[in-house]
This record gives sequence, C-alpha cells and structure tokens, in this order.
Amino acid sequence: MELKDSVEIKRKEIIKWPRVAIIILNWNGWKDTIESLESLKKITYPNYEVIVIDNGSEGNDADILREKYKDYIKMIKNKENLGFTGGNNVGIKYAMNNGADFIMLLNNDVVVDKRFLEPLIEIAENNSKVGIVGPTIYFYKYPNIINWVGGTISFWKGLPIRFRGNDRSEEFETLIETDYQDGCAMLVKKEVIEKVGLLDEEYYLYYEDVDFCRRVRRAGYRILVARASKVWHKIASSTGGYESLACIYYSTRNRILFMKKHAKIYHWATFLFFFGYSIARRIGKWIIKDKKMMGAKFKALINGIHYHFH
Repeated sequence: MELKDSVEIKRKEIIKWPRVAIIILNWNGWKDTIESLESLKKITYPNYEVIVIDNGSEGNDADILREKYKDYIKMIKNKENLGFTGGNNVGIKYAMNNGADFIMLLNNDVVVDKRFLEPLIEIAENNSKVGIVGPTIYFYKYPNIINWVGGTISFWKGLPIRFRGNDRSEEFETLIETDYQDGCAMLVKKEVIEKVGLLDEEYYLYYEDVDFCRRVRRAGYRILVARASKVWHKIASSTGGYESLACIYYSTRNRILFMKKHAKIYHWATFLFFFGYSIARRIGKWIIKDKKMMGAKFKALINGIHYHFH
C-alpha cells in the first residue's frame, strides 16, 4: 500500500445525519473522562449519544460522572475490569441494540475538536466500501504535532507501523488509506460489526484495534483517515505509560497472539529475529533498572507461545 494512495469519495448531501453512539471507557480516570466529556459537549454534530462504561473502577468514578452529567450520558457500570476489549464490547452491544448507526470508540484521555464527527460521517456515508474512518490524532501535550495519520502492518516484524506525521505532512492527502486505525478514536459502521464481530476479548489490552482492523479489511472494507477531523490524545494514561508493567506484558504477549492468528508461516523467520533482538536490546537496561520489567516480558513470552484462541 502506497502512502499516497488515491482515495476518491463522491460527495453527496446528507439529508438526515445518522445516529452515532460515542463510547468512552473509564477506569480510575474520572478527571480525564470529564475533560473528554466537556469537549464532546461542544461538538456541532446533531445526532449522537454518549455511553460511558465504568470498567470496575476502584473508587466512586461512576457516581461522580453520573452526578455531574446526569441526562447527557448513559452510564453503564461493570462490576470488574473487563479490559479495553471487554469494556468497550459492553458499550458496543448496548449501542447496537439501541438504534446506533455508527459506533465511535473514544478513549477517555482524548479531547476532540468541535467538528471532528462531521468529516468522519460524510466519508463513511458516501462510500459503501468504507468500514472504518478515523481522525487525525495530535499529541495532547504538543497540540500542533501529529501523532497519528494512518499506518501499515508489518508481518515480518509483527508490528503496526505508523506513517510519519508533521515532518511529511505536505505529502498527505485529504483522505489517507490505512491498514489500521488507532483504537483511541475510531468510527465504525454498524454493518461492519454485524459482519466481523466485536473486539476480540482474548487480547484484553493492546493489539485489539490492529486485530479488528485486519478482520475488517479481510471482509472487503476500506479504512481511511480524515485530515479534516482532529482530536488530541494524552497516550497510555490509563496503563501508566509505555514503560509500565501492564503495557510491557500485554503488548508483548499480544504481539505473539496477533502473529499466531494472522501471519503466514514464512513471516515467522524474520519475526523471531526482530522479536528476539528487541528483547536482547533491553535486557541489560531492565536488569539494572527494574527486574520486574524483565519478568513481565518473559512471562508474556511464555504465555503468548502457549496461548490458544478459543
């Protein structure tokens, strides 16, 4: 897939804006969720609902959010943490059963532009082959710097690889074809979920968006990024950052699971080399800095190898 793929959408006037269910997953992060909800209250899109899933927070997050936003949100409280996949699936199921035409997955640490939804809906509505549309994602701390504008999947390395952002922004077109969309902000057609299913809960956290998008593309749909749609992401705030034990464990384990599920046998030769190199490169640092990181990595490696999808 070339970076500058030509994407043609014949625009037509939308007479009736479809119903969008915006799903926000909260886990011990009500302050971030409030900032996200405050940005959503300013959006200009005329037909949407906000579904907040409290994913077994340890405190009284659900009560705080329910009291503050009352009729603005539909609050669903899970008894336990079902992970990113299970928690969002609860919201998706509710939305699908309550009149949603589109599902908008939105991380609770994402702040949106007031007109972020209109470009996404216009693109999706004007092309039956488009299954997922995502916004351009900027860094929250550096609001003029692009963090996400599409990406590709390398099965040789077992990694999703982002397209480069600001340093090559002049090369990007209005619409960008992508292998996958960052799950922190993803608009999905209802018919796509009906066809390919929900997020795969085997992943729990990380790689679930890459897996979902892979299934969507294999079903014959296209995935696009709209430059006109803008959001700002704080990145990995719920897991404590990319150096957290949870991030190290799940990103490592799920990298293996993704390969076992989607890669061809000939991809494994180079994958094992790059995967082994990535471990060897960090092992000295972990021994000195934190042996728990090394333990998380090797536990993920063992569990990934022995794990079988249901």
